[in-house]
Amino acid sequence: MVPASIPPVAAMPVSQAPFDSPIGRMWVAVSPRGLVAISRGESPDPEAGGPRVLDPAAAGSAIAELEAYFAGRLQTFSLALDLRGAGPFDRAVWAAAQEIPYGETASYGELAAMAGYPRAARAAGNAMARCPFSPVVPCHRVIHADGSIGGWGTDTWVKRWMLDLERGRVGLTG
Repeated sequence: MVPASIPPVAAMPVSQAPFDSPIGRMWVAVSPRGLVAISRGESPDPEAGGPRVLDPAAAGSAIAELEAYFAGRLQTFSLALDLRGAGPFDRAVWAAAQEIPYGETASYGELAAMAGYPRAARAAGNAMARCPFSPVVPCHRVIHADGSIGGWGTDTWVKRWMLDLERGRVGLTG
């Protein structure tokens, strides 16, 4: 149950702020319920929903965790997710993806089984492609059954870079 002090999702403002990461400029969108989206690019995500405002302070804790992740200092995120618009299947798949250990991978079929849908590998892949929370939901840890990297809605080099980061194959400074 959502506390009465939190307005309905449609009226809830979404605060967005940019930050620079090793994989390019990223935008974080947050609401009073939690993380709404993480996107990569020079402009904020137009799909983040709700009235959008530029507010780095509101997105500060999410940005801090993401910066720690990209610096190799954070393996598990503590951010709440604002799952507006996500159906039960997507929610189950994203929750299962969060159980994949740091630096390890699972196939789309394994992920589907982890989510309770053992015959839904393709649908699990589609759910990951829709996921607006990467790397908080570690979409990059889900690969093809043959071990190939595959994509999930972003450049495959980003997926490879994040796996390399988690496996200690990226030189970090600072």
